[in-house]
Amino acid sequence: MKSKRTGKAFNHTPTNCPKHVMQTLGFTEEQAERMTRVRRILPFVESRTEPCIDARKLWEKIGRPEARFDKWVSRGAARIMDEFGHYSEVVKKSTPSSRKPRTDYILSRNCAAHLAMSTQTPEGREVRHYFLDMEELAFKLIRYTSIRGSMLTSIDNQVAHQAFVIAGEKAKSGELPRSFVRQEAMEMKARLMSLVCRVMTGLSASEWRAKVGRPIRDSHTADDVNQYSRAYDAALAMLAGGMTLPQIEAVLNQSYGNSVDPSDYIKTPAEVA
Repeated sequence: MKSKRTGKAFNHTPTNCPKHVMQTLGFTEEQAERMTRVRRILPFVESRTEPCIDARKLWEKIGRPEARFDKWVSRGAARIMDEFGHYSEVVKKSTPSSRKPRTDYILSRNCAAHLAMSTQTPEGREVRHYFLDMEELAFKLIRYTSIRGSMLTSIDNQVAHQAFVIAGEKAKSGELPRSFVRQEAMEMKARLMSLVCRVMTGLSASEWRAKVGRPIRDSHTADDVNQYSRAYDAALAMLAGGMTLPQIEAVLNQSYGNSVDPSDYIKTPAEVA
């Protein structure tokens, strides 16, 4: 039975995007580390105006600009919180405590970002960078996931279908036992994917993974993934047209040969450390 890819594994969002994907998208190690660390405390939601960030946690994260939370709310944060409160971006709530109920606030991303920008502390600067980086990540992921999750998944499924057609024809002609159709189809698909990798990088898929540490699709930048998808789609068209793998490789080399330098993706010992 054929298994069909759905692309669900590629549906990254700013809240669950892995660190290595952030770096693939062009963020530095420092930026990726900050985003994965801070988002556990200050969640990033799609809506800029939906209250979702605990003001007390924000106060702690930006370096406690006042000795007490309530003093910060009534002094440093009052103007900004009042301004955004008019637009329902600040929610006041009562939290039970051992003595008397404690007053807390839930802030929108807009409000939290403005508060971080108004705080002149190293921690406040970190939080400002976090919000800016997360917004950039959200935009980059739109492009990245559309290529990874839709385009490549569609090509994968078409290649699998074509490989089953070819293997089925071999079984009909007696060239291949029927019990080997699935195995032959899966191996053909793997050979085609490795061929595309070899044409573009000079390395087979397994060699790339051994050198870089991740599959080629998980390590490429958005531009190189886009280039890979075009080469892969061209290979599919030639496979469907009856060309052999050596013929496909020769044609692909004319347009895509060595278009990606593996050294751009291989980390030095210093970078790994």
